Amino acid sequence: GTVSIRPSVYMAASSDNAVNASAEGPSLRTVVCGLSLPSCVFNSSNPFATALEDLQALDASAAGAVATRTACPGFVHDEATMKWASPDGANTINCLGYSPLPFEYYTGCLPQLSGAKPCWLSISGSAEEVGAMVREAAALAPSLPGGLAVEINLSCPNIAGKPPLAYDFDALRDYLGTVFDAGPPPPTLAVGVKTTPYFYDAQYTGAAAVLNGCPHLSFVTAINTVGNGLYVDVATEAPLLAPSCYGGLGGAAVHAIALGNVRRLRALLRPSIAVIGCGGVDSGEAAFRHLLCGASAVMVASALLHEGVGVFARVEAELRGIMAS
Repeated sequence: GTVSIRPSVYMAASSDNAVNASAEGPSLRTVVCGLSLPSCVFNSSNPFATALEDLQALDASAAGAVATRTACPGFVHDEATMKWASPDGANTINCLGYSPLPFEYYTGCLPQLSGAKPCWLSISGSAEEVGAMVREAAALAPSLPGGLAVEINLSCPNIAGKPPLAYDFDALRDYLGTVFDAGPPPPTLAVGVKTTPYFYDAQYTGAAAVLNGCPHLSFVTAINTVGNGLYVDVATEAPLLAPSCYGGLGGAAVHAIALGNVRRLRALLRPSIAVIGCGGVDSGEAAFRHLLCGASAVMVASALLHEGVGVFARVEAELRGIMAS
């Protein structure tokens, strides 16, 4: 499908929408990977997208799409060691890993949503497992009125013994080749990847070369959390996430890193790959910065954990106000 490099926030998609845009401010509707989003702001894969009731709350909110938590075959959740916390009310740190629920749970949940907006199905696993899940998602996609995208999570920093694949470019090239070994996804399914934070030129150019070389990718989400963060609780004189200690950092603290990744990747990737910005989207201004850096849409995580699903209406109202001015 046609990919919008920048959201069509200044243009209404229809005459009906033009009336709404006039009353409420600029339209935030956009098209990403051929999927029509009523707003360019939606949730990332995170703990508040785990169960059906979470997804239903997101569906009923002002979010432009509904993204699931990452499903990974064989992943075992440990409640005692896998935690998340917000040390300052603005940022988050977590050592959670993937969803405790399987892929089949989410393919059963998505048909129960309203169908008024697209769904983003987050997955991870071996290349063979991910390839099989992509094929199952392709069979599901035509039954979802809002459309379906699959996001392959290459970037979780919290899996022991398994560093993020997005940093190993030779392995990443082989992995994507195996995922799509059975052929390209059908036009009804958009497939993309979620990347790690990159920090220097060779990482950007290495990643872009691999992603540009895979003709079946429709989008890239940048970024996941910044790994190996540590927050020490002064009152207990111990790591906040003890006993696991280290975790991925998200929220306003990673916003500038996320913007750098969005802008660099947008400049290096072919135009048919949309870039979705994720990192520190806690206000209309933060969302606008991502859009200015070339994001087609933006995802919210830490602010959702702090504020609940009402965050989408607030961020969107602020974003409309900035654009109207």
